[in-house]
Amino acid sequence: MRARRLAACAAVLALTAPAAAVAAEPPARLPPETLRGPENRLLEYPTLSTATVSERAGAQRLLAQIRAAARGWHTLRGARAAGFDTHTARRRAGDLTVHYLHAEHHAYSHDTRYLDPSRPEALIYANPPGSPLVLVGVMFSMPRGMRGLTPGGPITRWHTHKVCARGNARGLAPRSDGSCPAGTAARQGSEMLHVWFTRDLRSAFAIHAPPRELGLAGLLPPEFCGLDH
Repeated sequence: MRARRLAACAAVLALTAPAAAVAAEPPARLPPETLRGPENRLLEYPTLSTATVSERAGAQRLLAQIRAAARGWHTLRGARAAGFDTHTARRRAGDLTVHYLHAEHHAYSHDTRYLDPSRPEALIYANPPGSPLVLVGVMFSMPRGMRGLTPGGPITRWHTHKVCARGNARGLAPRSDGSCPAGTAARQGSEMLHVWFTRDLRSAFAIHAPPRELGLAGLLPPEFCGLDH
């Protein structure tokens, strides 16, 4: 059972990043001071030492503002009342992975207030099997072709995902083998920034969900990430 739980922990990013095609060589990583780029080329965690004193203060201020704004969204009732879509997909039988619900806000996704702590484009809830949903972070996104603000310098990095798009329609995740359906073409999607409610600045600005740090913060059941001993 523990091996299955660890496997679930390894698959914890199931809904935070689309599947990528198997490649002979991993993509080259971008330098730690990079402010934006594809999610599979940016370092998973920001390198805090590359930020200036003012940039680090900017990242800490942004995180504090987001935490304050999120106080009313920790319950699904509060999130729904604020206009976020909290509908979940049915879990398949035997699925032991931790899913991540991106509860989007239609109005916030179509306004012109970018990186506003009080108006994230989506809330992120962890959905472990057999446990209630818990708010673990937020997501900010930019319109196509626009670049996000970086008040924390290389700590507040924006990433993109590979998507399959037809014309100006919204892009969808590629197939499990990384290919795109007929009539669509692969491109990098719009910029997005995740902020996680962990206990340290470094993991709070990880590109993908940081399961161990979320577990240490009491936001994921410890048995899913090897923290039960």
